Amino acid sequence: MFTKYKFFIFTEDPDELVKFYTNSLGWGIVNKLEYELDYGYTLEISPGNMQVWLAKHSEVSGYNKEPYRHMMNLYTDNVQETFEKVKGYSGVKVIAEPFSMGTIIPGEERFACTILDPEGNCLQFMGKL
Repeated sequence: MFTKYKFFIFTEDPDELVKFYTNSLGWGIVNKLEYELDYGYTLEISPGNMQVWLAKHSEVSGYNKEPYRHMMNLYTDNVQETFEKVKGYSGVKVIAEPFSMGTIIPGEERFACTILDPEGNCLQFMGKL
């Protein structure tokens, strides 16, 4: 049985990428590890609920060459507000502006938008408009 999860975003430069997640999304830094073989940040998405590990990895360099292989789907209470915060951040690529999920799933009332972070990692925000 599974008891816990941890989502990792690997990067060549955690110190640079962490700025996007803290400045535009408002995620807090819970911890920073600075070991030679384990370097990065534990970020808190919502208090006591969700954390992401943003870490240096020796096999990762530059922009994500396959951004659609994995998508982090994040639920928010205001998709439009979140979209406005991230769309102008340097290096962010807008994939889909806020749209009704009802166009995909009949009767669905949620909205969504999709972006690539400054390194090409795919994020989708979902919730009320």
